Amino acid sequence: MPLYEFTLTDFLFPADLPNNKANFRFVVDLRFINHRSQFATEHAVMPSLDTFWECDAGRSGKPNYVRSVGEEHLRIGDGSPDRCGRFEMEAIDDWDKLILLVRGKRIHSIQFKVFDVDRRDAWDKIKDFLGGIVEAVIGRIKGTVPEDLPLNLPESLGAAADDLQSFLLKKIAGGDAILFRGSTTFGELTDGEKARLTVHGRGTGGTYMIGFDLTQRDG
Repeated sequence: MPLYEFTLTDFLFPADLPNNKANFRFVVDLRFINHRSQFATEHAVMPSLDTFWECDAGRSGKPNYVRSVGEEHLRIGDGSPDRCGRFEMEAIDDWDKLILLVRGKRIHSIQFKVFDVDRRDAWDKIKDFLGGIVEAVIGRIKGTVPEDLPLNLPESLGAAADDLQSFLLKKIAGGDAILFRGSTTFGELTDGEKARLTVHGRGTGGTYMIGFDLTQRDG
């Protein structure tokens, strides 16, 4: 089966977005056909649960600051071009640019949700929101597997249904402060082919655009 690699190449956001909202985390949901010829979903949080991309112009000294100098103009449809800020992609580590690697028979669609991140530590949110839920999930699993089988948080959450997992990731990654949501579907690729794609549209404060590369490699 082919291996599909998704890599972030660009992100534009409204230039007039208030500084206290210009700190971003993405939740990505990918639908594909797995080895059993069934629909499946993979999820990713970018850059991770324990950091975010900082674009507050007053916090340029922070190690996670990635706002490019200057502005871009992005036109969507027949409207006048919107003023946009942009990620300085050279400031982002290659590890953080990788969105997903997934092996399957065919990919179907991808959705990006962009969040204005509360700068509280993400693990504080996990404790606040998931405390009782995680205990219940672990308790249920421990009742069905041998006692000496080691369990940890990611494995427990990974056993949840796709929609519940996506919901929990959304809550951990940014709560309900969503700035933009957009998706696209895919056609067929051949081995080694790379497609440069975008997801764009209107969101909080103006226009957003996410650019990414999709490469298919022979399995």
